[in-house]
Amino acid sequence: MRRTKNPASPTRTSRMSRLTPVVRPVQSAVNRGAAHAGVPPLVLFLVVVFTAILFAVAWPTYFVTHEFFTATSPFRVAVVPLVAAAGTWPVLASLWRPWSSWLTVALACLVSVPFRYNMDFALGWPVPFHLALAFTLAVVVLRGPRNAVAVAVVGTLALMLTNPAEVIGGWIVGTAVWTVVFLLLRWLLASRRDLRREETRTSEQSEMRVMAEERNRLARDLHDVVAHQMSMIVVQSQSAPYRLQGVTPAIHAEFDSLSDTAREALNQVRELLGVLRSDAETGDTTPVGADQIGPTLQAARRAGMDVSWPAQSLDLAVSSLDDTTGVVLHRVLQECLSNASRHAPGSRVLVDLTVEDGWVTLTVDNGPAASDAIVPPEHSGGAGIQGMSARVRAVGGSFTALPAADGGFTVTAGVPVTTR
Repeated sequence: MRRTKNPASPTRTSRMSRLTPVVRPVQSAVNRGAAHAGVPPLVLFLVVVFTAILFAVAWPTYFVTHEFFTATSPFRVAVVPLVAAAGTWPVLASLWRPWSSWLTVALACLVSVPFRYNMDFALGWPVPFHLALAFTLAVVVLRGPRNAVAVAVVGTLALMLTNPAEVIGGWIVGTAVWTVVFLLLRWLLASRRDLRREETRTSEQSEMRVMAEERNRLARDLHDVVAHQMSMIVVQSQSAPYRLQGVTPAIHAEFDSLSDTAREALNQVRELLGVLRSDAETGDTTPVGADQIGPTLQAARRAGMDVSWPAQSLDLAVSSLDDTTGVVLHRVLQECLSNASRHAPGSRVLVDLTVEDGWVTLTVDNGPAASDAIVPPEHSGGAGIQGMSARVRAVGGSFTALPAADGGFTVTAGVPVTTR
């Protein structure tokens, strides 16, 4: 029976544990360097290997093609490795410093030209230097600023002129083709970056637009529902001492305190509306619609408002409204009742809803404030009227809000008839 080798044997596990203290720091250093250079760790590893190979080839071959000093000079052994390193190791450094790396390689190539003594070698500098120059030029073209790209391309072409005459043409053509290829690659990468940036910007703008629309919807609902109900509380607390019998001074003071508290809460709601509201107004799909017009009028009357309306024509007009236009007119009615209770307390309010010539028209006419009523110094900034106008015009309707001759105020809102 054939025995299989256990991959998790104690010997292998022990060997891996001994290597871990060495592998982990190297891996961590590679990851940090790759992140700083903006390249994947595998690319950084391959560039390190490529650079090491270039240096390993350039050092010994330099003695064959070039000579800085005589063969017996003690400086020869020391200088050649330095020149070989200057012509190859900038390949690795180009991931972080493209321009200075190309310049270092170019200087190493230029320094090598006068010391070429093997005339059978048809290049001005060793082949590893050529590869390093091409690599650093490509990195400059891809990642360097435009002025650095221009200088690097012109400088590389000028270096090619120092080669023997029989190879100058080929090297210049090759350099030009190499440059064009990487210029096109740079343009392609830049286009993709711009596209991703534009997609991100569009996504952020879409999210901001959705958030703004949601704030507007919340502001309108808060204004139409909460502010309306708070106004009704103010009206009830102000009118209760006059509607009820046997109200003592202490109870009257409690009603006054309740009215002041409700009015303060209403002012705070308006401050919150100022934070939520923006200039853009959008349509609303709140489920409360035409069916609530009658109950809203009844609630206002129970709260102590002197409000009246023709019930028969009201029912007929309500039946001509769909959900959207019903919501619009209901919100307009709520706003008008709230404005009447705030700015003209104690006034009589006439509400009329009629159907004529394909239009449903809501008219709310409130007279001036009662002579003994106290009108609080409140300022809404006209946001309510602007909101009503925006709602009505959003469904193709018409809207007017004008002072009346008797000192009151008249609001008229018309919307097209649609059968429910």
